[in-house]
Amino acid sequence: MRILIPIYLVLFFVGLQHFFEWQSAGFLLGLAALPFTTGFDATRKGGLRYFYISLALFVLFLLVPVHTFYYLTLITAVAFCLEMYVGRLNLLPMLVLVCMSPIFEFWANLFTFPIRLQLTSIAGNMVMGAHVEGNIISCDGLDFSVDPACMGLQTTVTAMLCGLIIIGGLQKKYRLYLSGGMTTGLLAVVFGLNVVANLIRIVCLVQFKIMPGTPMHDVMGILSLVVYVLLPVFVLVNYVVKRIGKTRVAEKHLYRIVPTGPLLLRNGILLVCMIYACYINVKPRPVVAYALPVKTTGFAVKHLPQHVTQLSNEEALIYVKYIPSYYYSEHHPMICWKGSGYTFEKVQEQVWDGLPVYTALLVNGKTKLYTAWWYANGRHNYISQFAWRWDALKSGKQYSLINVTAQDEASLRKVIMTLNF
Repeated sequence: MRILIPIYLVLFFVGLQHFFEWQSAGFLLGLAALPFTTGFDATRKGGLRYFYISLALFVLFLLVPVHTFYYLTLITAVAFCLEMYVGRLNLLPMLVLVCMSPIFEFWANLFTFPIRLQLTSIAGNMVMGAHVEGNIISCDGLDFSVDPACMGLQTTVTAMLCGLIIIGGLQKKYRLYLSGGMTTGLLAVVFGLNVVANLIRIVCLVQFKIMPGTPMHDVMGILSLVVYVLLPVFVLVNYVVKRIGKTRVAEKHLYRIVPTGPLLLRNGILLVCMIYACYINVKPRPVVAYALPVKTTGFAVKHLPQHVTQLSNEEALIYVKYIPSYYYSEHHPMICWKGSGYTFEKVQEQVWDGLPVYTALLVNGKTKLYTAWWYANGRHNYISQFAWRWDALKSGKQYSLINVTAQDEASLRKVIMTLNF
């Protein structure tokens, strides 16, 4: 084990150098959470569960070579190694490793997007004199934008990790332990409280005219997290752990794992798999052209890495982002345009001549662009994450994310209507 763990750490940093934001709050908080949540039961054998899970994930990675599957393959291989030489590992650290990963933050931002729009609508109705347009609340001449960059809406990862710290810390304090199902239920409560906390926060920001960039804006976010999420969760978990937590049955002997042939062979198999997976993960990917679900006549076509095709002319810029299967993440416009320095305003769900689209105003200083996006496969068009993924799962038809951007709304509508659906 003393040799394997350093090797796995090297494979982690080399293979995932472009996956993690090493200085992000989620990654650093996840590292801080691991000591509070990690526990080993030296009286129980770990078994081969993580060996088979890691092998299955490795096969899945070979079929779908993405960072997420490499990361999951690697952490389960490390878990198997630790269980074989230390003792049975509890569930909490694995949940921490999932929550601190970029893919969790991505899915949290993506799937809570409809929730953010609903929160905007509800908050606007709760404040007298407020007017709601998409993700913008206007009140007394001031505009308040509700978007993923907002500190309060970035607390999903923070709230989940803090919830895991509370659960793990109280279990260690009382030496009483909860089942996996109960832990999952408590995390669901954390998520629900975080949604409520963000609603209260938005209402307070609008009601008291607290603008972004001011100290009180950040203070309100921290107070909402502490008062409406962490304190109630602490009280609830403290009660649940003391009420239904179970003690571990102490046995008279500890299992002493000796490095037998089969054990060394299994660890050797996983090590070889991890080295090969790391090689695949860092190897440059070829640029491939895919059939597009839109008409390209009149556009200059350029194929970009990561399944992206760019169409451009004097009127518009179009990105067609091919999604290989229903379980893939995609290059979402709210993430890609943010990387170019733009912020999203007036995000709305609309239907243009029977086509459901999300529309938004892109702002970067004095520059303003109009953009729209939806998911298409040549037959069906959706804006719901669940709808297109479910259809892709049932039909086996791959979808693409279509993102059209123009100088004004009239040009945007004109270009979209000329595309062939």
